[in-house]
Amino acid sequence: MSGVFEPESHPRRRAGADGQRFGADYLLLDAEGRTLRGLNATAVRIWELSDGTRTARAVAEVVAREFSMDVKQVLSDTLRFLSDLARLGLIDELQEVR
Repeated sequence: MSGVFEPESHPRRRAGADGQRFGADYLLLDAEGRTLRGLNATAVRIWELSDGTRTARAVAEVVAREFSMDVKQVLSDTLRFLSDLARLGLIDELQEVR
């Protein structure tokens, strides 16, 4: 995986990566349990929806609908965020879609 997501990519959380609430914050943990990033509400939803069953476009459409945002802008932001997560080793692209 190059770390660059396209609208039809199927993002999924990597094995061992996890997210959890800590008070008012949401933190991502890598496989070694290191805290890597705090997330805002839309980023949390992208993380939750990135389970390999949806395309990045479908993830963006859900987020745009749930947060009453422009889908084109959300898709752009989603692709950038997924690429950032891939570079951090937290997410990859499902190669074989079931």
